[in-house]
Amino acid sequence: MKIAAIGLAAAMLAGMGLAAIARAAPPANLAPANISGWGWNTMDLEGQKGWYEAKLGMKVVRTDDREGKVYEYIMGFEGAGPQSAILALLASPQRKPGPSTAGRLILRVPDSKGLCDWLATQGVPARLVAPGAYFIADPEGNPIELYTPPAPAK
Repeated sequence: MKIAAIGLAAAMLAGMGLAAIARAAPPANLAPANISGWGWNTMDLEGQKGWYEAKLGMKVVRTDDREGKVYEYIMGFEGAGPQSAILALLASPQRKPGPSTAGRLILRVPDSKGLCDWLATQGVPARLVAPGAYFIADPEGNPIELYTPPAPAK
């Protein structure tokens, strides 16, 4: 009985400590200001770069090299500015085939249905998942959501 009570008390104290930690936040001058983007580990770095350029209009913002060979492309949108969101494509020989299980890349677009209709002509199928939200996949199966928020109520 005493062991159970001690275990319960320890669990309660641990829970309170975790709650205190969860409520803590970094100082304002150190806190993140926004989400910069997403990253995919890729098996075919050049193929993925080409697909994002051709299908979604992304541009290479920066490349990172190792031993004279590109191992990462930082992709973005033309005219978006230096603080805009990016997509990092990283060469990863250890990556297994199939979609990433880490989540999905969400792109806010002006007309998700229109873009999906055009992508269908390019051989990229889309699936409506919610009003204004469609799922597509890149050639390696990574999930992408194309999202147009609803028009504001008048």
